[in-house]
Amino acid sequence: MRQALSQHLFKHVVSALALISSFAAIAEPTAATEKLNWVKNDAPPFYITGAGGQEGSTDEQGFGDRIQALIERALNNYQHETLRVPLSRLSSSWKAYNPLCFATMIHEAPLSDDYLLSVPNAMYLPHGIITTNEFAESLPILDDGSVSLESIIREQKISMGHISGRTYGEKLDRMLRLYRHNIEINARAGSTETQGILTMLTEGRFDFIIDYEFVLNHYVDSADQTEQLRFLPINETRGNFILGAVGCTNSEEGQKAIQSINKAMPGIVHSRPYRRAVAAWLVPVGDEAHYWIKFDDILRDHLGLPIQPSKTARHPFAASEDANIANGATLAL
Repeated sequence: MRQALSQHLFKHVVSALALISSFAAIAEPTAATEKLNWVKNDAPPFYITGAGGQEGSTDEQGFGDRIQALIERALNNYQHETLRVPLSRLSSSWKAYNPLCFATMIHEAPLSDDYLLSVPNAMYLPHGIITTNEFAESLPILDDGSVSLESIIREQKISMGHISGRTYGEKLDRMLRLYRHNIEINARAGSTETQGILTMLTEGRFDFIIDYEFVLNHYVDSADQTEQLRFLPINETRGNFILGAVGCTNSEEGQKAIQSINKAMPGIVHSRPYRRAVAAWLVPVGDEAHYWIKFDDILRDHLGLPIQPSKTARHPFAASEDANIANGATLAL
């Protein structure tokens, strides 16, 4: 009888302790998950937004969408949130949404002290001139199919479409600043930045824009009357490459995020999903073998490695008050 009573009391004590423990677990505060904001702009095929602002499946996502997703997966100790911000507002957003990161920066000296760069996360072939067939026929095409940007902007007054906040790397930015007096800038900001600037070019609103070939290829696949546009390599940068990187707010939280991204990046750039993202968007049609040879060299020597961005005094070439703003948008460079 005494043994049965003892067993009965023991069961009640165990049940009570378990109940107390469960209440304690509920009452005890859990460590808060750190929040990391990401920014995406309307710039296909870096970022592709479907109807109603929804992102599609992986196959429908842009290169930047996929890279950000791979980083988010690696940084699972963060609560990730994505904001839609036009490129023209990025410079004013670093501190406002601290910590804020952007997955598709150029790995060169920052334009300000407001953000930091990660280790390189991508290799892009250099920008070229996108123009109409009619204007292309008026240009002196070199034997290798390229054009000299310097000769074009040095010898004539010319109009150029420009996405507010955009830079093109130190060499082209410096050249554009040097001949700024010959360039009439038609800037576009806000939503549909990339598609809008290409549509304006098709309509003959200006002579050319500077962008990547894969940007035109995506536009060709998704718009009408695109046979009017042509991509011409720029002779001054042909054969070069551009390194990409993640930019994050220059703050204690941003520095911590960059450290985590840098730690994860070597594994990301050597992964199969990353290589599929590159193959989907960055490889030029008809020159695949050359690209992959170059890519493997850059992967070995640069991607995911602690390479310092060049220390050059850079500022946007179009930062002048007389720039024309398309559709009444505000120029914020």
